[in-house]
Parts: sequence; C-alpha cells; structure tokens
Amino acid sequence: MMRNIIRNWTACIGMVVTLAACDDYLDITPKGKALLKSTEDYLGLIEDRSPEYDMMNSWILAGEASWYKAEELKSYTNPLNSVAYFWDESYDRAGDMIENAAYNACYDRITKFNVVVDGIASSEGKEEDKRMGEAQARVLRAYNYFFLINTFARPYDPATAYQTHGIIVREKMFESLEDVGIQQSVGYTYDFIQRDIEAAIPDLPHKATNSFRPDKTFGYAFKAKVHLFRREFEQCIEACDSALAEAARAGHELWDMTEGYNTFAPMLVAAGYPEMAIDEPQYAGVNDFVENVWKTRIPFEYDAPEQLLYQFGSTYTDPYPMYVPKQVLDLFQKDADLRYRYCIRYKAEHETAPAGDSNFSTLAIKWNPGGMRLSEVYLMLAECYARKGNTADLSKAMGYMETLRACRMVPGRYQPFAPTDAEEALRLVREERKRELFLTCNGFFDLRRFVTEFNETQTRVVEGKTYTLSPASHLLTYPFPLKAMQTSNLIQNSK
Repeated sequence: MMRNIIRNWTACIGMVVTLAACDDYLDITPKGKALLKSTEDYLGLIEDRSPEYDMMNSWILAGEASWYKAEELKSYTNPLNSVAYFWDESYDRAGDMIENAAYNACYDRITKFNVVVDGIASSEGKEEDKRMGEAQARVLRAYNYFFLINTFARPYDPATAYQTHGIIVREKMFESLEDVGIQQSVGYTYDFIQRDIEAAIPDLPHKATNSFRPDKTFGYAFKAKVHLFRREFEQCIEACDSALAEAARAGHELWDMTEGYNTFAPMLVAAGYPEMAIDEPQYAGVNDFVENVWKTRIPFEYDAPEQLLYQFGSTYTDPYPMYVPKQVLDLFQKDADLRYRYCIRYKAEHETAPAGDSNFSTLAIKWNPGGMRLSEVYLMLAECYARKGNTADLSKAMGYMETLRACRMVPGRYQPFAPTDAEEALRLVREERKRELFLTCNGFFDLRRFVTEFNETQTRVVEGKTYTLSPASHLLTYPFPLKAMQTSNLIQNSK
C-alpha cells in the first residue's frame, strides 16, 4: 500500500514545514519544492500514512459518547470532555485549548495537498497520472476544509453565511514567508470547497488504488454532502444519483450484514447454543463465546466495497473502545439490528461507566469514523426526498431507507417504515442517520446543521438532571487553538 512509501516524502516536507499554527502549517519554502521531481514523488504525498481526525470530544458533545469513569466526568478530570458532556457554557474552552489535534492534522494535510496541486503538473511523469494526482489532492484538500469549517466556524446558514467568520483558506502555496493567511467567511469557504470538488471529479479514477485514496464515486458523494449542508437539495439528489451510477461501475456496494448472521446463527444453534442466547442480547451478553462470535468473526475491512474513503478517528482503532450512551443505544431495535449486535457489548466492561452505557467493542469492523461510506448516499437521498413531502417522494425516501435497512436488520424481525407526512419521514431519516453513522464525524455535524435549520433546543438527562443545548450555543463551534491565534490574524469564532 502506498502509505508504506510516503514516509520519506512526509519527512522531506516536514523539514520545511513549521508545525506551530495555521499559517505555519501552510508555509513551505521554494527549496521544499525542489525535493520533489517525479510525478510519483507527488503522488506519494496524497495518501496520508495516518489520516486521523480527532473527534472524541465532539462525539461527547453530540451525545454519542461518554466515558468509562462517570466520576471523572463529574469531577472535570478532563475539563473539555466534561464541558461537552454536561453542555457547560460557563467554562472558557478557548483559554484551555492550547492546541487541537484535528486542527493541526487537517492543516498539515492541506499543506501537502497544496504542494501537489501547485507542482505536479510540472513533474516528470505520465500526463494521466498528473491529472489524477491533482484531482485527488484537490478533493482531499476540500474534504479537510469541510471538516475544519464544520468544526471551527458557525453552522452554514444561507442567510448569513457570507457575513459569518470562517477559517483561513489557502488556495495555493505561499509565495514567500511574509504571506499571511486570510480568514474567509463561511460562505466563501464552502464556495472554495465546491470549486475544488468540481475541478477534481472529471480526473478522479473510477477505482482508486485503495480506500485511502478518493475515486469518482467518493467525489460525487462528497459533492452531494456539501450540497446537503448548503440546503441545496435538488443538487444533492443529482450528485447522489451520479454517485450510485459510478458506484455500480466501480464495484462499490452496501455491505449486507445479514450474510454474517445467516452464516453463524445456524452454526451456533447446531453447536448447542439455544436460539434465545443468539437472538436476544440480554441473554447473549452473559455468554462470552456467543458474543465473541459476533464481535470477531464478521469482518468489514478498509477496502470493503462500501468504503468510499477511509479515514481514522483519533487513532486507527477508533471508535473502539468508546463508550456509547444509553440514549443512543435505545435507538436500536436490539433483537434485529446487526449494527448493534456486531459492534456494541451487551453489558458494559466497566461498572464505573454511566448507567446504561456500553462500549463499541470490535476491531474486526473498520467503522470508518473520519471518511465516507456508500450508506451515506442512500441516507442523503432519503433525506432530500423526505423533505419534498408529497406521496411519491415519501415513497422514494422510504425506498432508499429500506434498501439500507435490509442490509442491516435480521430478516423478518422489523417492520418497514410507513410515514404519513414529511415531518414524520424526516424524523425517521434523522434517527436512521444516528444509527448508521454514530461515532463518525456526522453526529456532530448533523447536530449543528439540524438545530440551526429548525431552531431546535436539545435536552439531555444525566442522573435525573436535565441539561439543554440551544441552537445559538457557542458550544456548537469549537474555538481556534491558542497557538493558531498567536501566529495568525484570526478572529476567534467561539469560547
């Protein structure tokens, strides 16, 4: 895999990149360009050896994660996690956030993608490789900016996007050390992201070398996601349709989780384990062997056909062994939903965790917390058609939902959804997004966009006490880290 050969080039770039703050991350001297000669040299920068997006704190804030020691949350042992868990607006996050791993990593990757976009055309190699390399660097640069704008700036609102402070956007490499990055608006940043995607799609490969590199299916799926977040629903549908058409050509398809169940359930019955222990979590949870079968014998690999772009969370093992709150676990139909059966322990490993919480407990399933899977395309189509509201479009929305659910649920144990209006249909889609995409970047991003669009106030009950999160809360936007503020002309977006 290409990740194994990019270490030298990462080291070369590291010699001329000062990793201290936003502008420092994006600053490479002309001498650094001279280190890269061949097209293959530039291609080696595209696939990051550790494509990490630190999301633990945002998982907690979005209500998708807790901690295995409840007392540490209550005592603010790790203050930022406790602030997120209790939605504590009184704490000064900006004063406590010296650095931020996701911020650093995204701008570090953007640096390398800028090198590729600016230099690969003049490298020594095949023209088709140059075009592909530039396209992959552009769409990955856009993806990292998308993560940054949806973390460190206010949620996109069409009415105010061009008046709302966003992030520093570098469209090309620095020409000199004196150049200063410009903090653009949220609207400008989205425009730039879309321009990069549009420029990239024609030259993206139909099938990438591996899932750590983007292909054309991912390009269309990501394009759809940006339209969705901008509330451009017709354009989102068009891009999703293109993604599905391209997926068929490239061999991308939904993972049918029922195949594993249909393989192992009869084997366990034949081995003498009663169906009760296999099919009902409260019984399977007391039998370590049965649970071990579901948690270790059914793999979902990095290069599984459903993976469009694989990216890590905080580490390559994420989200294992993250604790998931009871309110999320209760969204699953536990006797039928194979996402629960394969990924969640039936009883918590630590009695010190918040009551009712349990942990994500499989390394066999590569959950893809920071990237995109094909299932997102089906969910985006379901959402866009649900918003239309007429009978025919509601039927289309549920059709996409049932295509996905048929790959996730034990056959015969669940009922198809039958909403009577757009409001109910959208509620069902949102709940399915929470089940399918929990412990990915989508939980936090969805929280931000939905509360902004619908002016919703969230509630959370912890040990009998109710906490609220308003759509205007500054907690929905992460503050820039202090090191970035000290070395850039940034206006702080949160506190």
